[in-house]
Amino acid sequence: MELTTKAHGHDWSERERRKTGHVVALGSFDGVHLGHQQILSRAHQLATAIGGTSAVLTYDPLPAQFIHPDFTYVLTPLSEKVCLLIELGMELVHVVRFDEQARRTDPVEFIRDYILSMKPAAVVTGHDHRFGYEGRGDVGLLKKTLEPLQVKVEVVSEFELLGAPVRSTRVREHLLLGHVRRAAELLGRHYRLSGKVVSGTGTGLHIGFPTINLQVEEQEKLIPADGVYAVVVDVNGDRYPAVLNIGHRPTFRGETRSIETHLFKWDLRSQPTSATVGFVERLRPERKFPTAQALARQIRTDVEKARDALRITLNA
Repeated sequence: MELTTKAHGHDWSERERRKTGHVVALGSFDGVHLGHQQILSRAHQLATAIGGTSAVLTYDPLPAQFIHPDFTYVLTPLSEKVCLLIELGMELVHVVRFDEQARRTDPVEFIRDYILSMKPAAVVTGHDHRFGYEGRGDVGLLKKTLEPLQVKVEVVSEFELLGAPVRSTRVREHLLLGHVRRAAELLGRHYRLSGKVVSGTGTGLHIGFPTINLQVEEQEKLIPADGVYAVVVDVNGDRYPAVLNIGHRPTFRGETRSIETHLFKWDLRSQPTSATVGFVERLRPERKFPTAQALARQIRTDVEKARDALRITLNA
């Protein structure tokens, strides 16, 4: 797999120019959800058929991030997105740095400078993908421009699940409501948060439920709704079932939002430096308890509910 970035107006290296037979999946692909996977799968199929290379042309930051700097609803920051694309068999990922110059690029220039520079044999995209200045470029322009150059353009129909199209916006809505199981159905996997393990207040240990505290480093990454969740945690090369709380710890008058995870099997020999959490089920909203002892009793109930949810999910 190759990851390349290209500033506006710069040509690819001569080594890249000599490559032919790229089948390019074009899109933002935030979330790499089941709808995106239809596009990626088709690009991979076409590349295999012609003995070519399956490639992706995507953007960083997302156009919405650039236009709205306070956008904190990104499902897959670039590093996570690239890993998912690799897992799906894509061999080359070309990232267009989305800045003011790229935003103002005429759609025909976009095709010439970015798409044609990849020497594509074919381009695969979704029916509603827009590109270039003010989003004036569309699949019609792709066909009109590329097909006379013997570059096949294939448009993948919108993918529907559970009675509605699978879109990044729909995934975001579910996560912001805490509906992580429904989001997972649209993604084809559990939604994940990764980050550094940082020191906490020690409150969990004091009431009998030691936790690891996660600090998500990408500020733009969407954090699900506050509440208590059944999760799986990848840490130190192992996977643990766990219960997780997102919120402000109102029982202890917490002032900042935290992400605290209690592993059912606490056999960590040392404090880990990083962890990844996969969300399986939301158990309840966060709420304030009259005493620490009342909270501890509720956590015991949460743990049992989480065990049941994880047993059903992980054994399915």
